Formats: sequence, C-alpha cells, structure tokens
Amino acid sequence: MTAKNHLGGLKFKAQFDLWGNSLPRSELDWVVKLRHESMAKFLQFGLPGPKVEAWKYTNLGQLNSGNYELITSADNVVNEMGLLENLKGSKVIFTDGFYNKASSTIESQNGVKLLSLNDYLKDFPEAAQKILNKNDDDSSLQSLNTALMTGGYVLFVDKNTTLTAPIQILHNTTTSSENKSIATKCFIDVQENSFAQIVEIFIGADEQNYWRHHVTEAIVSENAVLEIYQIQEEGKKAIHTADTHVDVGQRANFKHYSLNLGGKISRTEIKPTLKGLQANVDLRGAFLGRNGNAHDVFTHMKHLCPEGTSDQIYRGVLDKGGKSSFQGKVYVAKDAQLTNADQSNKNLILDRNAEANSKPELLIYADDVKCSHGATVGELDADALYYLKSRGLDQNAATALLVEAFVSEVYEEIKLEPLRSKYLELALNWLSKEHKK
Repeated sequence: MTAKNHLGGLKFKAQFDLWGNSLPRSELDWVVKLRHESMAKFLQFGLPGPKVEAWKYTNLGQLNSGNYELITSADNVVNEMGLLENLKGSKVIFTDGFYNKASSTIESQNGVKLLSLNDYLKDFPEAAQKILNKNDDDSSLQSLNTALMTGGYVLFVDKNTTLTAPIQILHNTTTSSENKSIATKCFIDVQENSFAQIVEIFIGADEQNYWRHHVTEAIVSENAVLEIYQIQEEGKKAIHTADTHVDVGQRANFKHYSLNLGGKISRTEIKPTLKGLQANVDLRGAFLGRNGNAHDVFTHMKHLCPEGTSDQIYRGVLDKGGKSSFQGKVYVAKDAQLTNADQSNKNLILDRNAEANSKPELLIYADDVKCSHGATVGELDADALYYLKSRGLDQNAATALLVEAFVSEVYEEIKLEPLRSKYLELALNWLSKEHKK
C-alpha cells in the first residue's frame, strides 16, 4: 500500500516479477536479494505525486498510468553524435542503459580506475555492497532505481591524482527503448588532493517514449575537486529524471553545470552535503522549454560545517507551451557558523503562453551566516529590443542576442572552451528552431 500523497507503483512491481531475473548480474545472489529489498522499499511509498511538496511541479502520472516495461537488453545500433569530438580523454557509451564496451574508449592512467557498474558488482562484491547500501536518501525513486538498474559506471581517483582529460559519458537510446524504463546508477570517489571532470550527455530520438532515471552518488574528499557537466537532449516524448547526491569534504570543491533542452518531462535533482570545514559548492544551469516541455530543477544544499560556501545560479527561458520550475532549498545547521550561501533564479518568458515557477527556501539554524536568494520572472526588455532593432537587427536576431547574454552568465566561468562554446551553441540552436505545435 502506497503512502498518502503518492501514486501507485504496482505496474513496475509486475514488470519486475516478470523480468527481474533477466536484469544484469542476476547470477549473483546478493544482487538479486538487493533488488528485491529495494523494490519492497519502493512499494512502501510508490511514485511521488503532485501533493508531495518537493514534486508539486513534476507530474509523474504518466509513469503510473502507462505500461513501461523493463529493458533487459540493448540495441546494437550506436549513436555517437552527442560526443564532443574536440575533447580528449576517455569516452564511455551507454546504449539503452547498457554499457557498450565495443564503442567505448577508456584511457589508462595511474591512480584512476574507471569501469562499468556491472563489472564492479562482479569483481569487487564487498566494496559494491558497501556503496550500494550507503544510500540514506528517503526517495522511493532511489529504491526503484536500485531494483531496476541495468548499468552505470564507477570512477575512483586516488589521492594526489589529476585526471589528464575530462571523461565523457554518452547515454543514448534506440528504437528498443520504446515504452521502456531505463535505470542507470553511477558512483564517483575523488580522494584527497585530486581533481576530476565528467562530461555527461543524454540524447534520445523524438519518436521514442521512454523513462530514463539516472542516479549519481559522489564523494569529494579533503582538498579535492569534482566538476560534473551535464547536457540533456532527450527525445520530445521522453521522461528524464536525474539525481545527484554528493558529500563534500574539508576545503573540497564540487561544481555542477547543466543544460536541459529535451524531454516531455525533465527533472534534475542535486543534493550536495557540505560535510567539512570550508567546503565549497557551485551549482549552475539553464533550462529552455517550449511546446510541452516541462523542466523542473530541485536542489537541496545542506551546510553542516562552519565556513562553507555555496552559490547557485539558474536561468530559464520559456517559449510558447513551455513550463519550468526551480525549487532551491538551503539548510544551514546550528554548528555551520560563517556560512555564505547565495541562490539566484531568473526566468525569461518569450511568450505569454509559457509558465515559470520559482520556490526558494532557506532553513537557517546558525547565527553568524550570510545567506541570500533572488527569483525573477519577466519578458524581454522592450527598450533593449528597440535599441538593437534600431541598429539594423531584425526581431529574431535581436531576441537571440539578448537570450545569449541572459544564458551566457551561467557558463562564463567554464574553463574548458569547447564545452563552454557547446553550451551556448545548443542554447542558440534551440532558439533558432522553428516552433513546432
């Protein structure tokens, strides 16, 4: 029986009963046991409904009413178009949620271990059980993800190690994804005094109706740096939910950049916990929607130790038929004195038939802190448009220039030039596309 304010989940249970033994690593008894335990935990609540405060803007009713089947094998067709060719480094490809070894290139480096989740489950069972059981998040979707996971990756960066190049992770879908649920789970451990960059790209065909649920759990130890860059270009019928949970240690730095363009429903959750003195977190992202796109960004920043800093900058651009929401929660514990936490969400409406929601929330239990938040929703500046048009630009060109300036603030500090250019290029390409009904 599901909890109050939650939707059902029995259709996923029925699929799990039919096909659960066909999921990867079903030959390992402890993995099978873990999957069944996780499914039981999921059923205690079910899918979060719109009456759950954190999910008031994200409607998963389609998952409850639809017939989403478990995906148990991947298509052999591989689409590498989403990869950034001018970035060196390892390239890892997942097709329909399964690691595609033949198409992936993993470069060897001392102090760096990068392998697929399924290989990790088999070769390092004790360590795998430890990290899989570590999750203390109360989300029922986390449990469902563990029950249905088809694959993912595990990255370990040893002490005093700097990745020589970013690691690119491409998640693509094929025709095999029609009416399927795709669950991937990833673990990242960046140890003391180390540095790592991950570029993660999600793409899918417009014709396919699928649900991708992607979970990342990360540890950034003392004086370490982890940067995650995500680009979401799912198909227009897709549901995309991505959860990132990260523990940030003493004087460690975590940065997360995102761009959400695709999907019928898109939800990005980022939950950093600042567990060490002078820990720092930067979250920056943009979401652009039209014609039935619904983007939801949910952040929960937990400051548990003194002198921590966090900065959140999110920008939304909504055209006709687009909808967005930003929910940003900042929690400052009693002992987290001298915390500095800033949050900014601005939304640009290009058509009156678009909707933008913003819900900042501060929970402060310390005395000596500096915390702020700002949220705005508005249209293009008429004076600025008039000025640009008076200088010879037409309406479309003037609009594009103002939108570029609006979005570029999010990505201007990215040091990887090819990646910074890619973010802006995708945003402008989105703006220039013909409006489809």
